Amino acid sequence: MVNKVGRPAGGGDARALLLDAAHRHFEAGDLATTSARRLADEVGVTHTLVNYHFGSRDGLLAAAVSLRAAPHQVIDAARDAEGRLDLARLVHGLVLVWEHPEHGARLASFARGLAADDPRSSVLSSYLQHTVFESLAAQFGQDRARRMATAIIGVIFGRYVLELPVLTGLSAAETATLLLSMLRQP
Repeated sequence: MVNKVGRPAGGGDARALLLDAAHRHFEAGDLATTSARRLADEVGVTHTLVNYHFGSRDGLLAAAVSLRAAPHQVIDAARDAEGRLDLARLVHGLVLVWEHPEHGARLASFARGLAADDPRSSVLSSYLQHTVFESLAAQFGQDRARRMATAIIGVIFGRYVLELPVLTGLSAAETATLLLSMLRQP
């Protein structure tokens, strides 16, 4: 068998085609069990282009998931000049994303589906574990990262997904202040 290299037949963009294939598998609920080689074969490119364009299969998974939610981008934007997470920036980014009229509604709908045992939840769970929890744990340690993740998930899920009145009655600024106070507790 001859390896196919470069652009796929027909001149399409390999990155976009790989991402489209990953999105299709994500929507079908089988992305977690689909190999990078299979995705590449589906679009007519070599599997090495997965690494070239996304760094790894996990990078492709993250890119496929990030169309719906981009926690890794919020984490990256919350880093200071030394690469440490700035909690105020992190909270501001989270609230900004979830308060956005279009993106927030889409994220809430997506989260409701995942909470209903959607087959895509294992992919998202793995992605969040690597991008969010491991970033928190690297800087704050496992125990504090668990408490922080619980606070983040609790506020996000309670306010935007379940729409609990105790949280929806707060302004965006009050929500950010509440979450930040919980994250700052050692």
